[in-house]
Amino acid sequence: GGASATTRTFAGGGATFGTISYVVPGSTGTLSISGSNTFKTINFYDTTNARTLRFGIGTTTTITDDFNVHGTPSVAYVSIESGTAGTQFTLSKASGVVNDMDIVNVKDSVATGGASWYAGANSVNVSNNTGWIFTDAPAASTTDKFFAMF
Repeated sequence: GGASATTRTFAGGGATFGTISYVVPGSTGTLSISGSNTFKTINFYDTTNARTLRFGIGTTTTITDDFNVHGTPSVAYVSIESGTAGTQFTLSKASGVVNDMDIVNVKDSVATGGASWYAGANSVNVSNNTGWIFTDAPAASTTDKFFAMF
């Protein structure tokens, strides 16, 4: 759908999905993801308005590839939150680094699974979060490493 203030609900029923993208410039609506689902990638951002990505309480959303969630500098933050204030939901990724995030308000969540979850240096630890790192991820090394044995 187009730009809207309406809350949209993704009810996955605990299944596995590819990429979900909810990128609608001009929209102010919330995307609510219910159930414990697995996604290859979640893309959620806006260049014009504050937005909310809401997860069901007590659910675990597993990411196998990328979690791309960000607001826009000097424009608006994106919020990641639980469906009920004070009750956590869980985001899980088995390994690697989650680092395509910034300008995000994070509330009532657990980031876990073996990956390092970097919310970005301009993100806000609102309350009741565990497992998040509220800085930018370290830069990847560009130095080639060479080992020779004779």
